[in-house]
Amino acid sequence: MEKFLARRLYGRDEGVKGGSRPAIIIATAGIAVGLAVMILTLAVTRGFKSQIRDKVMGFSQHITVTNLRVGMGTVEEPVPCTDSTFQALLSLSLVERVQPYVSDPCIVRTSEAFHGFILKGVNEAYDRSFLNHYMIQGGFPQPQDSLGNNWIILSRTISDMLGLEVGSKADVYFMQGQVRLRRLTVTGIYETGFLEYDRMFGVTELLLLQRLNDWEPYEYSGLEIGLTDFHKTDEGYLQVRDVMDSLEEQTDEDYLVQTMYDTHSGLFAWLDVLDMNVWIILALMLGIAGFTMISGLLIIIFERTATIGTLKSMGASNNVVRGIFMRLASYIILKGMIIGNLAGLLICLVQQWFHIVPLDPANYYLDSVPMQVGLGWLVILNMVMFVLSMLMMLIPSAVISRIVPSKSIRFE
Repeated sequence: MEKFLARRLYGRDEGVKGGSRPAIIIATAGIAVGLAVMILTLAVTRGFKSQIRDKVMGFSQHITVTNLRVGMGTVEEPVPCTDSTFQALLSLSLVERVQPYVSDPCIVRTSEAFHGFILKGVNEAYDRSFLNHYMIQGGFPQPQDSLGNNWIILSRTISDMLGLEVGSKADVYFMQGQVRLRRLTVTGIYETGFLEYDRMFGVTELLLLQRLNDWEPYEYSGLEIGLTDFHKTDEGYLQVRDVMDSLEEQTDEDYLVQTMYDTHSGLFAWLDVLDMNVWIILALMLGIAGFTMISGLLIIIFERTATIGTLKSMGASNNVVRGIFMRLASYIILKGMIIGNLAGLLICLVQQWFHIVPLDPANYYLDSVPMQVGLGWLVILNMVMFVLSMLMMLIPSAVISRIVPSKSIRFE
């Protein structure tokens, strides 16, 4: 009986027009808009965090190991790492890759301009997939190119500033006690949209910088360590720290082990602020949707006061009548959630495919609003939305117990 009467009140049976259609439409719209905004909020926030985290990891991996004196801001000191060190780190359960690097400040000068940045030397162990993904011209040199160690990859920001393109010769000045000049060939130009990094980093051959620094083949500026799961960064840090602690006892060197959250604390603090904004928006949207539903259901109850009185006079208990209107509320909520899901996901897909809403990379590190939709959090959001909405419907349904049949039927 509850299901039948609820369908009649909702106006879903053929030939039946619900007298409370405006209230139902408004309540449905409130649920739909609230859920769509929640989906967009979570998709944008997760997209921001995912893309920025991926770019940070692409430039420096999850964990870095440097000489402690470098971390304290003193002169550049190499990190000695033998094959046994690499093997010890790679044997760790959470470590996926270990890539050494050498970084030196340099100045590139052309007839048009000059620019200072950090040149990062890498070898065959370096994970090139990140830069290859964002490479817009050229790429890493191939063995048949016969360039030896004299090559350089620049960002589009730097190449445009200096008027360089793939194949151009770049005069690169290094200051290691004395000024040293190397003429390098531009083999690739990348663009990540992460301007803070694009204007600061170039890539070259590791051996070139080792020779400029007069370092041994086993000496590096540091190690970048990639983990199998970024969610276990803290656990991976402890494993790496144990290995480096044992190495300190053997070499009398002091090593600084840092996670990406340590080296980019300001950036991740900004992302944490986004999480707080998300919770505020979710609470507001849930409150608005709940208020709309409560108002709509109260309107329906007041319009159906005579019907409620009739049901009670026929022996229906308060719980039965409340069950009818709770079922009616579930119809409204479910329809609103279906519309909200469709609208929210459609907007996410359109933005993800066509990048309609742009951003200023100088302020937001990205050139368009990112979207990341996940089935897991989408299902949880819908479940929480439905349960909380139904719980809020207990408030207006309590009005039913105050309706007296003898007073309500006279208004039929």
